[in-house]
Amino acid sequence: MSGEYCARVLCRERASAILLINARDLSAQVVDIQEETGIAGVRLCRIHADAVVVPVGWTQEDLRTRTAEPELVLVDDAASDLPGSSSARRLPTMEELDEEDMDEAAVGEVPPLLSRAFRAAGLD
Repeated sequence: MSGEYCARVLCRERASAILLINARDLSAQVVDIQEETGIAGVRLCRIHADAVVVPVGWTQEDLRTRTAEPELVLVDDAASDLPGSSSARRLPTMEELDEEDMDEAAVGEVPPLLSRAFRAAGLD
């Protein structure tokens, strides 16, 4: 991992990849940062490296080594204050939800800000 930060404005994450651009060949490559090499390119964090998009007609290669992504967990701060309760809970998959859960999720009041956005878009 590099000691330098991502080149994107206001990003405070450490750089983990380098974007290499070859305008002559109309190609771009995203590669891992290797401390011992002197590759010159745009240093990016994982999130911004995953979001790289090249112009139409260009080719893009992602040559980074992939690691397993961690499972997402829901952290409930209120429940963690209770004794003996787990602060991390796994989010249910769509297959695990029954129809009653789906109906409860569908029924509810639309927040005012979201309602205003729907009205402005003509979707109300």
